[in-house]
Amino acid sequence: MADRSVKVTINGTGFAGDYTTQVYGMIPHKNGVDIDLAGVCSGHLENAEKFAAKHGIGGAFENHQEMVAQISPDIDNIACANYAHGQYAMEAAEAGAKVIVLEKPPVIWPGYPEGREADGETKKHETMAYLAQVLDTIKRCGSKLLYAEDFVYFDGVKGMVELMMEARKVDKGRILYQRGICAHQGSHAPAYDTPSLSGGGALFNKACHPLGPILYLKQVEGILATGKPIRPKKISAAALQILKNQPESAGEHFRVMQNVDDFGRITIVFEDESVADVFGYDLSISGIKNELYLISDFAQYDIRVNPTSGNELFLPNADAAGDILLREKLPTPQGTSFPMPNQFHAHGYVNEMNDAVDCVLEADRYPQSGALMAWDTMAVLMASYESSEKDSAFVDLTDYVNARSFDATEMPDPEKFGTVFQKQ
Repeated sequence: MADRSVKVTINGTGFAGDYTTQVYGMIPHKNGVDIDLAGVCSGHLENAEKFAAKHGIGGAFENHQEMVAQISPDIDNIACANYAHGQYAMEAAEAGAKVIVLEKPPVIWPGYPEGREADGETKKHETMAYLAQVLDTIKRCGSKLLYAEDFVYFDGVKGMVELMMEARKVDKGRILYQRGICAHQGSHAPAYDTPSLSGGGALFNKACHPLGPILYLKQVEGILATGKPIRPKKISAAALQILKNQPESAGEHFRVMQNVDDFGRITIVFEDESVADVFGYDLSISGIKNELYLISDFAQYDIRVNPTSGNELFLPNADAAGDILLREKLPTPQGTSFPMPNQFHAHGYVNEMNDAVDCVLEADRYPQSGALMAWDTMAVLMASYESSEKDSAFVDLTDYVNARSFDATEMPDPEKFGTVFQKQ
């Protein structure tokens, strides 16, 4: 491969911006392609300047549109508060970014920043209309959207795709039931408990994670069988505030949310009548919990990403660990824990950014998690809040599944996802 440079910009200097920046130094292309970290943007210029100095980034900006216009990045990473996602994605496309890496969820209800009130059904309709505008702009400008759902890029999910491709050869490969979990003790981001900035709570910002691979694997199943993805048909959901309604002492080890839900549950029925349950909650007292369980017609596959028992550590005194974070959101290293070395790899971030760089280097390659993933994720999440308002009644998604057509470049291509297993 000829040497070449890929220009990258980062929008956001918080947790997501930090790990995204670090991951670019870990992907395989660093040995053959120069990753030029050309710019970082923050609403507070001093934060961008500190971040740029810390990570060796070429320029610091206060305005995203100015940054992408000046740099013309190959990849623009939108890793800021949710309320700006849609606007920045369109600005990146208009500036000619080849790949736009858009963190989740894709957008929020446009009525939040405007200070409006509405019921869940109205919020769903207006949000999907706004997302359609964003996706139309990206497509018109010729950019490639990578909807940055890192759970899709877990090695375990890649392994399941590999197994499904083999199983199709013996008329197997149908996923019957899935269950996914994402939880910790509550985001520390100031924007999280403000709906106008975050768009929602645990259902919106945590359940979206396992929702990604659950949707993805059904898309792949359909594409392998018939060339057409299997998509969600209807959902039932609950979004609740648990800690807010308990005595103050119950919240000692958590961030107690006052304005958004701290527990979310979604049940999805797909077009083929298979089912999935998705959970997101701010009630995991022992740090991050990322898990995915699959039952198919040929196997059961349990993907325990974090925690896992591959490494076990006992520390009688937390001071001995200094400032080392043994695994994401672990509140204390004291006692027995299960450290996660190189957790950026385990959490799919390296595979995700590797896909983004591949999509710059190869004109005919498109992200595994693209516009279809963003669309169906948004429809499920917004319908979930509507369902919760209606005492968890099922909400039909057919109108939104049929409202927009997607070409092959906006869907998964399992043949290009890569392999993780050896062959005999």
